[in-house]
Order: sequence, then C-alpha cells, then structure tokens
Amino acid sequence: MDKAAVDPDSTRSSVSSGGGNGRPAREVGVLVLFDVDGTLLLSGGAGRSALKTALEAVYSAAGPVESYDFHGKTDPQIVVELLSAIGRNPADIRERLPTLWPVYLAALKEELGRRVREGLAMALPGVGDLLAGLEGTRGVSLGLLTGNIAPAAELKLAAAGVEARFEFGGYGSDSESRNEIARIAVERARALDGRWGEAHAVVIGDTPRDVEAARAISARAVMVATGRHSTGDLAAAGADVVFEDFRETEAVLSCLLGGNGSAPGAGASGGEGPGA
Repeated sequence: MDKAAVDPDSTRSSVSSGGGNGRPAREVGVLVLFDVDGTLLLSGGAGRSALKTALEAVYSAAGPVESYDFHGKTDPQIVVELLSAIGRNPADIRERLPTLWPVYLAALKEELGRRVREGLAMALPGVGDLLAGLEGTRGVSLGLLTGNIAPAAELKLAAAGVEARFEFGGYGSDSESRNEIARIAVERARALDGRWGEAHAVVIGDTPRDVEAARAISARAVMVATGRHSTGDLAAAGADVVFEDFRETEAVLSCLLGGNGSAPGAGASGGEGPGA
C-alpha cells in the first residue's frame, strides 16, 4: 500500500498540541480541489434531465442524452459531443451555448427541487464530516474543480446542503478542458493568497479524468469510488490513494493533511503514480 497522498514534507505541515476531536492542532499547506458529482454529492439524475429539456428547447434536439456517459466531462464538452453525434456543427453548437445555459439552469433548479423532495439529491456519506475537519484545520484552502458551469455547481451544492464551503473554483464555464480547469482553479487560489501553487494541490474526484486533471497540474490524486468507477478502475488510472467512500473520516483527513506519513488505513488502497 502506498503512503498517504500527502506526506508531511510535501505539505510543509507543522503540528502543535491542543487540537480538538482527538487530533493535534496542525497547520498545513494544502490546497484541496473537489470534484462535485459523484464525489461530494448525488443529484439523482437532475443534470441529465435538465440538460435534455434545455437542449430540446434551444437546439430542437438532445442527441443520445439518455445513454451518454457524463462522468468526468465538462458541461460544454457534453453539449458539443451530444449534438455532434447527430451531425450538428461544433462551431454552431458553441455559438448558442450562452442561450442554452439560462434555460438549463432554470430546468436544473426545478429538477433538483424535485429530487430533494424525493430524497434523491444528497451529500455522499462522510462528506459533511470531512469538510468540517478540513475547514477546522489552519492552512487548508478548499476549492472546486468541476465540469459543471459555476451556477450549476452552486445549485447542486445547495441542494445537497454543502454550499458556502468553498473559497474558489475552476468550472466548466471556464473551459471545455478539465485539465485547463485545474490550472484555472490553482490560479484563482493564488490570486486569493499568493502562497498557493500547484505543488500544494490535492485533487479529489471519482473518475479517471479527475486523475488526469491532477496530473496536468502535478497534483496528488486522491480518488473515491462513490461514482461509477471502482477502486480498481481508479487505481489503474494512476490514483495515489483510493477510498471506498469518505465515512472513514480520520483516515481521509490523515491522508490529505499528511498525518504521520503512514498508509491511510482501512477503506483505502494505494494506486501507482506516473512511472511507477
């Protein structure tokens, strides 16, 4: 099993006594970038339904939306691929995206409201405790690295009850490329606090594309198998550490914050990094 995804040297952590929750107080230097769908929350298919409604309203077609694999892709990428699959011109598709997004967001708000009432939109197990633990640690900055356009991410986080937890983010509204979004997220973190850089970043996601985005900025890749991909899939994609879910909060925090540099423990498996 590999070491935890971030060790004390790489985070430049300093540990002092007197912390709560059974952990010593610590000050670290970790920039934690969370994916949204399948990592922090489930939306019960609200995004797919809302996008179908919006595509049919704006483009008079939705392409193969029912069978299309959304996982790890950006909102504009999804739209272009869906409509290109039925012969639409990519340039024409992109030109009409500014018209599409307001229709999509209105439909998404309605769909999420329905899913919340039905108990289908929710934070994933352990997410609340994990975010609280990270927020309670000095020297940790929480951001988003998501393919959702920014307002869609906000709607989904609010539906799951984990809004207002993130200081910045990189979004599908910034780029079709998830790798470029990762770079933008770090740039925004640096704009808020000049000490942050790619060397401090840890990407948390649930797809091989999240691993790829982490590698694009030389970040650590800590994956969670709460989406479509198994722990084996994510380890094979090159994740540094893979958790089944976030219920083992202390193990995940130890992994992210450096702990004592030991393996993360139950519920996690080590992956092979690039070149390993």
